[in-house]
Amino acid sequence: MSVLILLWKEIIDNLRDRQTVFYALLFGPVLLPLCIGGALVAGLKQAAVSFDEPAALAVAYAERAPNLMEFLKANNMDIELAPDDIQASVRQGDVPVVLEVPEDFASALRAGQPAPLIVHVNDSDKHSAKEARKVSTLLNVYGQTLNALRMQHRGINPSVFNSVDITLQDVSSNGFRGQLLASLLPFLLIVAMVMGGFYLAIDTTAGERERESLEPLLSLPLARHKLVLGKYLAVLVFVMLSSVLTAISVFLVFRFFSPELAGGELSFDAQTIFTAWLLASPLTFFISAVLMSVAAATKSSKEAQTYLGLLMVFPMAPFFILQFVQIRSVNTTMALPMLSQYQLLEQVVLQDALSPTHIALSVIGTLLAACLLLFGAVRLYSRERFL
Repeated sequence: MSVLILLWKEIIDNLRDRQTVFYALLFGPVLLPLCIGGALVAGLKQAAVSFDEPAALAVAYAERAPNLMEFLKANNMDIELAPDDIQASVRQGDVPVVLEVPEDFASALRAGQPAPLIVHVNDSDKHSAKEARKVSTLLNVYGQTLNALRMQHRGINPSVFNSVDITLQDVSSNGFRGQLLASLLPFLLIVAMVMGGFYLAIDTTAGERERESLEPLLSLPLARHKLVLGKYLAVLVFVMLSSVLTAISVFLVFRFFSPELAGGELSFDAQTIFTAWLLASPLTFFISAVLMSVAAATKSSKEAQTYLGLLMVFPMAPFFILQFVQIRSVNTTMALPMLSQYQLLEQVVLQDALSPTHIALSVIGTLLAACLLLFGAVRLYSRERFL
């Protein structure tokens, strides 16, 4: 009962702290997924080129290449008249891309020589660069078709020039962009957990010692382990609440995301997000214990913020490491907190099969580490010279 009273007291006290509420319930769970996840999804949508959607293409001197114009129209390109000042119009964004057909285009084709084409693009403009990639791809297809027709006209089989036939078979179900998006979910969840309990852990330990409000608590007929447990549960409540809100925010952000943009089969539906949150939930106990034990070892709020600020690197480290280093999901790595959750959550998003053994090792290893850290915090509070 005394633990619950202390828990309620800590929660009420910190709900009055605007900074704690902002980082625990707004910044980590809402603003962070919107800023990072939303920007990444928008970037992938901007970079993706769709050849099925009709698009307008401004062409200068279209009458010089009638067959090319028919080819472009057959591939969902609506031909429009180019502006008078081509370069200025593209630079200012009036038109994204302009295709210019030079005067010697037709004569070069008749002579069997490379026919010149000019694509005016503004590489500093993302929309212009995207449209230029689409136009260039279509022009390359047109050029390959003409090459094949030229050789057939001369009685040459075009396949004679294909010395090797290389097929790149990607056995992954996701690709690089899919892997990046899959690792984004554990990154957002874990960082939000840390932010959720960051200021509460500081205030309830180093903050109380600095305000000299910890001594009256220690003078109460309350066992030290119960005192630590009450404070720990308060931090745990905020960390867990932050993780739940983050899962909801990620689900809402990825409602506007199409899996095909990542080059694979990704899933961000309600069931996937819930499964991912469930697998990451043991981290709430571990992260709360880390925040609690580190903050308890400091003597002031400023010192606690310094050390915990440095610890923010650890939740982010697996995200960046896994982008450059391939770490297989084996029993050894699955016993490590954070790294195991990153790997498990990636598998959930990529819809890979989960190993019950790996899940068990992840849960046991994370909870065991949390218990050891919490035991260390109790030992700190049990010291006679703790104050």
